[in-house]
This record gives sequence, structure tokens and C-alpha cells, in this order.
Amino acid sequence: MTQRDVPGDEINTVRPVSGVAPARGPESVPPIASGSSSAPPLAEGSSSSPPEIRGRRYETLDGGQGREVFFRPQRYAQSELGPVRPVVRITLPGGDVQTCNLRDVSQNGVAVEWPDDTVADLGAILENVTVTFDDHEAYRGAARVGSIRAIDGKQIVGVSFIDSLMNVDDVLLLRDVKSWMGQGATGLGLKGLPWQVEGHDRFKGLVGELRVFFEDATKQLAAMEASLPAAVIDDADSPARAALVERIQREFVDEFVRYSEEIDRAARLASPEALRALKEYSHRLIQPYLLQAPSMQRALYKPLGYPGDYEVMKYMYENQFAGTSLFAKAMNLAILFTRPGQAVRYRKDMVKRRLGELLDARAGTGEPLRVLSIAAGPAQEVYELLRERETLPAPIEIYLFDQDKGALTYAYSRLKRMRRAAWGDDVRIVYLHDSIKRLLRDPAIFQAHGLFDMIFSAGLFDYLEMPTAVTLTRNLAAYLAPRGALWVGNMVPTSPNRWFMEMHLDWFLIYRTRAEMMDMARLAAPDARVHIQDEPTGINPFVVLTRE
Repeated sequence: MTQRDVPGDEINTVRPVSGVAPARGPESVPPIASGSSSAPPLAEGSSSSPPEIRGRRYETLDGGQGREVFFRPQRYAQSELGPVRPVVRITLPGGDVQTCNLRDVSQNGVAVEWPDDTVADLGAILENVTVTFDDHEAYRGAARVGSIRAIDGKQIVGVSFIDSLMNVDDVLLLRDVKSWMGQGATGLGLKGLPWQVEGHDRFKGLVGELRVFFEDATKQLAAMEASLPAAVIDDADSPARAALVERIQREFVDEFVRYSEEIDRAARLASPEALRALKEYSHRLIQPYLLQAPSMQRALYKPLGYPGDYEVMKYMYENQFAGTSLFAKAMNLAILFTRPGQAVRYRKDMVKRRLGELLDARAGTGEPLRVLSIAAGPAQEVYELLRERETLPAPIEIYLFDQDKGALTYAYSRLKRMRRAAWGDDVRIVYLHDSIKRLLRDPAIFQAHGLFDMIFSAGLFDYLEMPTAVTLTRNLAAYLAPRGALWVGNMVPTSPNRWFMEMHLDWFLIYRTRAEMMDMARLAAPDARVHIQDEPTGINPFVVLTRE
């Protein structure tokens, strides 16, 4: 093996240039005394003090080491190279090519784990060394064995490059590019993301079209809003506002409802695993538009811990055209005019109509109609009943049960004024504030209040598992007066807008078929007469239990 006269890779020595005196260390530089001939001349008119020296003298900076400065290029361990895979191939003296594990690398050499069955000679020249990082060849040429040491039972050999230096910066940049991770994503965020799923082109296409529809509507409604006086948009009694709402209903709301029901049908074809990806996909495209509707924001963020609180119901009943912009108002209106939103209002009307029929049937008897509302919320059906009636043929006693004090407060503030002004003592309203937990566990919770001619629960059973639903139905049926009826509402599985409730609001109901509702009622009260009462949309029926 030949030897070459090349510097080692451990230390580079910077020597003085020929003919130039070597720099002296800090201890050999004399201070410049005031008035010394070696001091620079003072500017005319200046003081006799030496010029101010800002900062530290170069010879006092850390790193100066006497007459010579020793420099060693930065070394990088394999662990510092991230996902980049280094490969070192060395042609041994006998001609065999050996792939060695890299320990560390610098611009002028590498340290490798040497093969156990081969002896390395200090100072030996290796005619062919190749260093690659993934597909990037960083060095190819000769190298010199500069060090041999044993670490953890392995022979570690340091070799220095002879033919050129290696561009370590290229390797580090390669590492940085390959190790960069998008926030909350894999890699750049372009592969293997939660929203990716094979197939389901119908769902994806419809959601994409809805996104473009929203984009266009945002621009059009913003332009319209800018051209109209604020009173037209905000004044509920304005004929211009009524015309505006009617046009938005026809051109925006109806289109959204059509898209929504088609998307729901497409979503029902997906597996639970695919639905998770489609949820992310739908979120990315349209969530910011949906959440401009204040009812959607309330249902999503659930300040009271559940989505369908009395504030959401107020939007359903009274404040449908609400929002901070014309698009937000249109979006709120569209959400509330999907079939589930319509069903909520229809079921309220059905209960109100039944209460009116029971009142009329009591005419002339002098007996009060006694009613219990479970999870009463804003008690909209009671409020409308009393507001719309011209006469009360019989007294009425209404018991409103809810766990939300705010809901009862709201109902009280409206009903108290109406009762005093219109009906006096003919209407008695009792507000019962207690927990749903106690309602479900204590069969004697209403024992002190007697029996009722009608008990109804429009929305609570949408959240109760079957055993709990049967138990509560049994407990409530026990408080029915003779010929009294218990009305229990429940959404059916065919409700056509589950996709945005579940994907965009995390609003999950326990849906029941009509057969399951009948089973629930018969298990709870085998001796009762049971039938299904449908509201016009057909997606939020009541099962009615009548005590014989």
C-alpha cells in the first residue's frame, strides 16, 4: 500500500505567511500610553484623551490561542442526520468492498465501524471510499486512515478525505427537507392525512359543489347587503325584509336543503372508518361557512354541556333569520329549514293543537286541565297556546320541568306577564327545577303534584338508551290520570340531515324506528293503549300511551 504526503483530518494548522511576522498573543501587545509616539495623532481640536475603543479588542476575544489557531470541522453523529440514511462503502486492500456503519461525519472525513475480520493500518491509504446520503453521493475518492480506537467493543476507524472536502451543508439541508413535518400532519400534510379515503366520489363531489355554492353566495349576499339600508335587513316588520327573506328562502335555503339531503344519502354508504375521513374532508371544505350560523355555533360549542339547549330551540322557534351578516342570517335560516328543523316546529304545533283540543273538551266541566312538560325548554307550545287562544273554556295547570334554570327563567319571564294580563287565575304555571339524573332515578319525583291529563316529552328521549327510556316511560305513565295520555317524541333513523349534525356539530341522537318506539311503550305500560302520532315531515313521531 502506498503512502501519500497529506495532512491528517484531526487538526488543521494555520501558519503565518512567509515574510510576515507572526501575530503576538494578548500578553505581548503593549498598551498605548497617552502621548506615546505609537499612538495615532489626535484630531485638531480634540481632547488629549485617547480615542474611545468600542467593544472588545480582537486579541481579547475567546478563541484566540497564542500564536496558532487550531480548527476542527464540525462533526455530526448519525443520530443528528434525522431520516437521511448514510452509507459508507470502502474498498479494502484486497479489493473487497465493505459497507460500514457511519458513526459521525465532517467535511473532511468520516468515522465508521470497521469490519471485525479486517485489520486497519494507521496512515494507510484507501483508494476508493464512497459516502452517500440516501440517493445523494457526497464523496467519492481516496481517504487516509487517521485514527483507530475501540468504543463499546467495536473498532472505530477515522478516515480523512484526500481528493476533496465534502459539502456537509448539502447533507444538512437534505436532512432538514426530509425531516420537516407539517403542523399536526404527516410529512408536508399531503399524504396519509385524516381526510383521505378511497372512493366515496359522490359525497366528495357534493361537498365540493356545496363549498363553491357557499363561496358564490358569500359574494352575492355581501354585495346585496352593501346596497341595502340596515333597516331592511334588521327590521322584522319591514315588507322589504319579508321579500328579502322570501328570496333567500327560494334561492339559497332550498338549494342548501337539496344539497344537504343528497350529501346525507351519500354519507350513509360509508363505513364507520370511512366516515371519520369524510368528516375531516367535509370540515376542511365547509365548516367555516356552516359555523357562521349562530344556531350552529351554539350547538357545536355546547355551553350548557349538550347541543339542543333552550337557546338553540329559541333559534328554531323565533329567531331563524339571525346572524352578524346577511350570509350568516341566510345560513342560519337554511339550517333551521332542513327537515329536522321543520320537524321540531311541527311537533311543537302538534302538542299545542292537542292541548287546545283537551281544553275544549273540558268546557263546562269546571275541572282544570293538568299538564306536565318534561325537559320543557322555552315552553314554546304553552306560550303559543296561551297567546293565540281567545278564550279558555276551562282552567289549566301547567307544570314545566327542566334541569336548565336559564330555560325556566326564560319561560317564566314570558308566561308570567301573559298569565297576569290575559288569564289571571285561570292559568296556573309551576316551574320545577331539578336534574335529569334525578328524573331518571327517582320514580317518586312528581308524587307531590298529583296526576296529569297529558304528559309530554318532545326531545329528551333522543338521548336515552332503550333500558333507561323504558324505565322513564313507565315512571311517567304512573302519573297519568284516567284517560290521560303520555306523548313521547323520538327522531327516526331516516332523518335526512344526520351528516351535518354528526360530522359538523358532534350532535348524536339515539334514533328509533316506529316499531322500536312501540316496543318501548308496550314494555313500559303493557295495559296502556298505544299508537304512533306522526308530524308532517314523518321524521319526529310521537308514541302515545293512553291510560284506560
